[in-house]
Amino acid sequence: MASRDSEAARDAATIQFSTREDARARGASNRNLESLLDVPIAVTVEVGGAELTLQEVLDLVPGTVVSLDKRVDVPLDLRVNGKLVARGEIVSVDGSYALRVTEIVDAQARLESLR
Repeated sequence: MASRDSEAARDAATIQFSTREDARARGASNRNLESLLDVPIAVTVEVGGAELTLQEVLDLVPGTVVSLDKRVDVPLDLRVNGKLVARGEIVSVDGSYALRVTEIVDAQARLESLR
């Protein structure tokens, strides 16, 4: 019985309660975030890239095909402010291109991409 009491006392000692100031700060933080939720941000879909010489760029004419470095069967990157957040596939919606998201990049990978 004494060992259970000491375990309970040890477990109880590790519990930390939030102060009212902590709760107010979290509430203020949530309100601050909520005030930003309707702010537009730039979202881009990266189809692929190519490296051309200046001469190759100058030689471009209608009908020129520029090969990109991404394969057709590889998901495209969805970027927010240049940072990868998701991947997906191109679809058509009402005659316009759209991206069907197939994968969300996990938070840890996003944080590592910032370093």
